[in-house]
Amino acid sequence: MPVALNYTIHVRRSAELDIADAQIWYEEQQIGLAAKFHHELITVFARLTESPLIYPVVYRNIRRVVLHRFPFLIWYQIEGENVIVLACTHGKADPDTLRPRLL
Repeated sequence: MPVALNYTIHVRRSAELDIADAQIWYEEQQIGLAAKFHHELITVFARLTESPLIYPVVYRNIRRVVLHRFPFLIWYQIEGENVIVLACTHGKADPDTLRPRLL
């Protein structure tokens, strides 16, 4: 039986800042909402460690996950056994301003 490969998640500093900004905003809207946002991110990251190829390539070798409960997108690429999280953006963010961050 083949052994499943687990990928390692690496979050770029700019993506960490995206996530922190979103969490601050959600907590200002409703106490506890940032924790729910964080929980969804943890769920997505866990899925990415197991099956990062399930999400489509949307630009060059960059893939995108759409969060279920929040209007945010996780942009990432796969490098060997690593998943590199490039950005975490609002679903209505201008793709033209995002493109330089993904390169």
